[in-house]
Amino acid sequence: MVELITIDVAKKEDLQAVYQLEQRLFGDHCYPDFFIRQAYDCWPAGLLVARNQDNIVGYVLCAPQFNTMSLVVSEGWILALAVDPSVQGRGIGKQLIQEAMAILSGCEKLWLTVHPDNHAKKLYQQLGFTDVEQENDYFGPDQPRVKMVRVIA
Repeated sequence: MVELITIDVAKKEDLQAVYQLEQRLFGDHCYPDFFIRQAYDCWPAGLLVARNQDNIVGYVLCAPQFNTMSLVVSEGWILALAVDPSVQGRGIGKQLIQEAMAILSGCEKLWLTVHPDNHAKKLYQQLGFTDVEQENDYFGPDQPRVKMVRVIA
C-alpha cells in the first residue's frame, strides 16, 4: 500500500507537531517553539507541512527578505526544512522545497543555509542552488553552514 503524502499550509493546531519534529531532528540547535509560532503569524503561507494521514512528517519554512524600507521583495529564504527519518528518501523534502520555491517564485534570488555534511545539500544542488560561501561560526562557535543561492533572474 502506497502512503499518501499531502502538502498543505500549516494550521495553528500543527505547530506543536512541527516543533516536535524540529526538536527531534536538530536537538539543541532547533528553532524554539515560540519562533515557530511567530513564523506562523508572520509568514502563514510560507509554513508548509507534509502529512501522512494526520501525522506531520515534514515541514518547510520560507519567507521574503526585505532589503530596503520599501515593500518590494526581490529575494527570499528557505529558513528550515525537516523530514521525519521514517519517510526520508521518498522525495518529501524535494516536494517541500519545490512548494517553497513556488511560493517565492517572484523572487530573483532564493537563499538557504545547510551544514556542509548534510545530505540535503545534494538535493539543493539538484534544484539549482549553488554554494556562495561557508561560514564556520554561522550559528555560533563550531556551527558551520554553507550559504547557497538560486538565481532566477
